[in-house]
Amino acid sequence: MTRFIQADFPTEHAGITRFTRGFAAVRQLDATLTRLVLAVLTFIGAPLRQVGAKVASRFAAWAVARQQRVDDDKLWALALTDARVMADLSRAMSAEARSVRSYY
Repeated sequence: MTRFIQADFPTEHAGITRFTRGFAAVRQLDATLTRLVLAVLTFIGAPLRQVGAKVASRFAAWAVARQQRVDDDKLWALALTDARVMADLSRAMSAEARSVRSYY
């Protein structure tokens, strides 16, 4: 007589099994990579922080100097059109700065 019933089939879906195994492998790899990244950051963290602080301070100094130049250019443009502002600037300058001989 022929068998019509297959009793020896898997109880879990093959795709689900592959997915859970793959996810476990990724979790293990993720934990390994996390440990590696943390170890590297522990080793080079202080020098990177120092370099970052130097870059930030230089950038801040550059921004302040740039803003000062922009403000000076605006004041000079105003002084060229208004004699009162030019007179105020002239009076504010020291005698040495007003000396024409210092330019040559």
